[in-house]
Amino acid sequence: MHGGLTPGGLACANYKHGRYSEYLPARLLERYNEAADDPDLLALRQEVALVDSRLADLLKQVDTGESGKLWSELKGAWQVLVDAKGTAAKTVAITTLGRLITYGVEDRATWRDISGTITQRRRLVESERKRLLEMQQFITAERAMILMGAIVDVIRKNVTDRDTLVTITSELGKLAATGGG
Repeated sequence: MHGGLTPGGLACANYKHGRYSEYLPARLLERYNEAADDPDLLALRQEVALVDSRLADLLKQVDTGESGKLWSELKGAWQVLVDAKGTAAKTVAITTLGRLITYGVEDRATWRDISGTITQRRRLVESERKRLLEMQQFITAERAMILMGAIVDVIRKNVTDRDTLVTITSELGKLAATGGG
């Protein structure tokens, strides 16, 4: 019986749309709610900064950076393996090669995931902005009636000829009744 009369869904005071929230794992739910309430959700400034940072990082790696260092370490580890005489030395060399290869592959995969996520986010932002712009092109029935009332008031104030006023009011009534068509 506890909470049996408590309103649920839209009637609940704490209700949020939550299209996905009920399916999200707890570790994502708080971040999801923050994002949903973020007024700058559609901004891409931080993603552009991240991509620019990664680009600068990649450019540094071309000659002297991490990528070159990783390949040098891999070459050295390979040479140790080739030169290794005993089983223990070969095992150490193979372990080192495996660690370096795994690190390089994981780093690249992480950045590929980040890039893909940014691309997906950019597409979503473009779609949402387009939807919002399209929504601004529509006028609700309530706003249309308010606008119609304002137009009628302006006409009544400025048209002094009674016959003309009746004709205009009649025509506007017909437009309103047919939805403008």
